[in-house]
Amino acid sequence: MSAPPSPWDQLASLATLGTRRASIDNQPLWPEASLSPLREPASPERTLLRAASARKLWDLAGARAAPEAVVAAASPAPTSNASELPEAAAMRLVRMIGGDRREFIPEWFEHARESKRILPPHFLPLVLEHVPPAIRATASSVLGPTAAWLAQLNSTWTVTPIVAEPSEQRWQEGTLEERRAELAAMRARDPARGRDWVTATWESDPPEARETFVRILQIGLSDQDEAFLESALDDKRKAVRQAAIECLARLPHSAHAQRMRSRLEPLVSFEGKSGLLGKFTKRKLIIELPTAPDKAAQRDGIDVKVPAQRKIGERTYWLVQLVELSQPNDWTTRFQCDPATLIDAVMATEYATELLGAFSEAAKRHRDSAWLRALCDAWLNLKQESYIGTQAVAQLVAAANEEERGALIEALLGKKDHDFAFTLLASIDVPWTSGLTAKALELLTNRARDERQQWSHNRNALSQWALNCDVPTAASKLPRILEATSTESAWRNALEEFNDLVEFRAAMKREMV
Repeated sequence: MSAPPSPWDQLASLATLGTRRASIDNQPLWPEASLSPLREPASPERTLLRAASARKLWDLAGARAAPEAVVAAASPAPTSNASELPEAAAMRLVRMIGGDRREFIPEWFEHARESKRILPPHFLPLVLEHVPPAIRATASSVLGPTAAWLAQLNSTWTVTPIVAEPSEQRWQEGTLEERRAELAAMRARDPARGRDWVTATWESDPPEARETFVRILQIGLSDQDEAFLESALDDKRKAVRQAAIECLARLPHSAHAQRMRSRLEPLVSFEGKSGLLGKFTKRKLIIELPTAPDKAAQRDGIDVKVPAQRKIGERTYWLVQLVELSQPNDWTTRFQCDPATLIDAVMATEYATELLGAFSEAAKRHRDSAWLRALCDAWLNLKQESYIGTQAVAQLVAAANEEERGALIEALLGKKDHDFAFTLLASIDVPWTSGLTAKALELLTNRARDERQQWSHNRNALSQWALNCDVPTAASKLPRILEATSTESAWRNALEEFNDLVEFRAAMKREMV
């Protein structure tokens, strides 16, 4: 037996049939008898509209609490001595949440953190409801203590607690979010004590908590953490084991690193002369694919089964995983060569693409500048779709240390044509230095002046440029570029949009003062 139609469905049916064909004097259509206006003379049409409005408002407002219901009194909202952000800055955030340049919300919070001010409390419900958790997780100092208080009243809101002084009691008794914040703060202050916290509660913590805590151990990671991480390799949860492997792979002197060296040593050899004489002769990399991983290798992170989405041979996949978890400098030390020489030899093998990706994963983990440069060059020279190489280079650049990144990008811009430069700059989602911004705008000026075609994907890249360029540099140069560009130029609209985005970012920062 089907359920009777709801009052709203009855109203919808009535509206469809028309008030001349169906009666409106159906009391259940109203939320409550006390709300019914039927005692007032009104046309059927007006009565229908009133009933529909009352029903919709009632549904939106929610149910009336029972008279005997007791609402627990909430603790008073905490106060803060921090000064509040100007109303103009907060209103700009509201507009961005509503759809106006949403891509700049993370930057807005970054500027707000730098200002050391908090968001006025009356804006917090909107932010907690609509700003993604990943952004909120890094914005605790901007949201202030009131945000955590509000989050206690709404289970759908999450706020990373502000930890001024790590507390073992909060670590023992807090929520997962609170414990994550406490552990991160303690690892930054005293890594050994933070590790002791984890080991003390390890057996009673649920799997998702154990995985989270192991990943936090990357803060202040050292050889002293090795014994605990080795024990985590035997955890029943795969995600926990993977988190431990990621930590151990970052420790060049660990037993895990030594086991990887031992497995790779018989599989890879480098024929030819090393040192100065080796520069004049081509050295050859000899590769023997591994046999099926034993239980010890699987424990160290080598999966036996090839993922369905990977188009790669089984034994090649085992080799790739070994290389990914290796220490990049082990190779150059063992074969007495620089990264470029080794990568050049890798490219001459039948496993070039697969090994290039594996070495790239290892280099990104260890952020070795020499390896990152050599790998970028190799990807640019790879005879495959340019998109694949550009994306790989963008990821390598993003992994570089901030102080080396700008110089690396500038060196890469001269490697290929202008189309590559535009695409690369649009693919690298990291902040630009002033020098890189000036170089990019010089490239843009020449291209806008010389190009005559009506359509170009290069113009589409400018919106991404605007996200990462150095604002003071771009703001000083773009007006002159616009002055030199004809209103009839195919580049004009793209340049104006670029300039608007830069002005938006500049205004966003000014409003924080």
